[in-house]
Amino acid sequence: MPDRIFVSIETTGINTSTDKIVEIAALKIDKNNIKSLFHQIINPEKEIDKNISNIIGYSNEELKKYPKINEINKSFINFINSSTLIGHNNDFIFSFLNKELNVEISNEKIDVFEIAKKKYPNENNSTDNLKKKLNIINNSTFSSSLNEVLELPKILDILSSKIK
Repeated sequence: MPDRIFVSIETTGINTSTDKIVEIAALKIDKNNIKSLFHQIINPEKEIDKNISNIIGYSNEELKKYPKINEINKSFINFINSSTLIGHNNDFIFSFLNKELNVEISNEKIDVFEIAKKKYPNENNSTDNLKKKLNIINNSTFSSSLNEVLELPKILDILSSKIK
């Protein structure tokens, strides 16, 4: 079984043409259940509006202190290697990552959102709603991307057991 990596990003918006990644979080779980983490705040090289700043938790001034995406892309690509990548709403995640990293990430992918849609059709299957449905409680003060990669393994395990 290849390593599994749970991936989450935060962006300045939803438009891949004009918006940028501001955070990448990835949790690797290997075949021996050993975990390692990649987490990076990124300077988007553009001003973000106050609404986005409130959502992501970083101001324009704070973001300027962090590396640009081209300064961290090799370390992220090396981290994911040939692992299976697991996210929530992979179309969104990988359209941004492919564009920003200037690569085509061709790893095998599993989309928790698609699995949830099969289990709970016609329902809101956001990560927050899935946590409520599945009674997953997280009281951490980590960023939303970091929380998401820590919660996705449990969400996937519960959804996978409910589908069988």
